[in-house]
Amino acid sequence: MLYKYNYLGLVGGGLNPQFPTNEVIIWDDLERSVVIRISDMPSRVCGVRLRRDRIVVILEQMIKVYSFSVESELLVEFETARNSNGLCCLMGHADRALMAFPAKQPGVVRTVDLADPTISIEIAAHESPLACMAFNNDGTLLATASEKGTLIRIFDSQNGLKLHEFRRGTNPAVIYSISFNHDSTLLCVGSGHGTVHVFSLSGSSITYPKRAESNFLKKYISAKHSFVRIQVPTVTKYNQVPFICAFGAEPQSLIGKLFSGFFLHFDKFDDNVYYGNIFSYLW
Repeated sequence: MLYKYNYLGLVGGGLNPQFPTNEVIIWDDLERSVVIRISDMPSRVCGVRLRRDRIVVILEQMIKVYSFSVESELLVEFETARNSNGLCCLMGHADRALMAFPAKQPGVVRTVDLADPTISIEIAAHESPLACMAFNNDGTLLATASEKGTLIRIFDSQNGLKLHEFRRGTNPAVIYSISFNHDSTLLCVGSGHGTVHVFSLSGSSITYPKRAESNFLKKYISAKHSFVRIQVPTVTKYNQVPFICAFGAEPQSLIGKLFSGFFLHFDKFDDNVYYGNIFSYLW
């Protein structure tokens, strides 16, 4: 959905799709009609991102960028690693047109300024393929996680410098969501083990042990751990349910939405003590 507008990007899916899976529909919910149709994609559409002047279409191994107009024009396209989950971040601000997506090499992130696609850098973020990523509010920071899901890394989006490294845990887990708070001092991460972790971005988290240790121990010691860990009810590594989590409008508040029908709201958290409610409802 285009922020503060009535446009939705739709793609066919499910057992009986209403639209072809290789077509993008831009729906005007105010007029209740299709306003743009982009057809004949070379493969299944895995995701769509919108901003006021661009339509970004994510395919299995390619990203296509179109003008946001009735006669949509293909402006630029980029090859990617296999990206069946449609991983892509797009800044929606008028003065920043930054986009991040998987590069051709697994574990590498590519950032591009859509105002000038020649401005681009690649960041070797992880050894494993990418699973989740997110910009902060002004696009200066980029958070990433791999399919392994044990480490979350924060990079300067302009030069690719690693600024923070956080450890979610030692056992692999699917990372469903990553979100910065409004002033980029906190980061929340939701995992397939049913945990929400909150990390602090205050100060540098990149430290290196002085003694000679094993590679695993070096990585474990050098990464910063969360100061809040919330266990989502009914979700475990044996019963994984996709969900998203983000910071609320109030300082130190968290909200979450599970695909199973739970809605979480925490008014306050501090040093692993949190206060709030967990609601469930029928679809």
